[in-house]
Amino acid sequence: MNDREESFYEQGLRAAWAAMLRQCVQQLGYKSDEVSKSAWILEREAAVAMLRVVCDQHGDNDWPEDLHLADVIEKHLWRSLSAPE
Repeated sequence: MNDREESFYEQGLRAAWAAMLRQCVQQLGYKSDEVSKSAWILEREAAVAMLRVVCDQHGDNDWPEDLHLADVIEKHLWRSLSAPE
């Protein structure tokens, strides 16, 4: 498996775990602050997944999953988008 395939595999796993978390929270019927914490996790996972797609097309995906999102945008997307062609 090459690096790109491994990256896609990892993204798929993360999407599956996020979908399971979403389903668990719904089925358990939580209405407390745990739901908002889960919502933040799910929102971050969705944002990271979309950034991976955009960075694949317009930047680079050489960043860890836990990198601050502003750093991902600045260092792995913005610099590529703002670079002269």
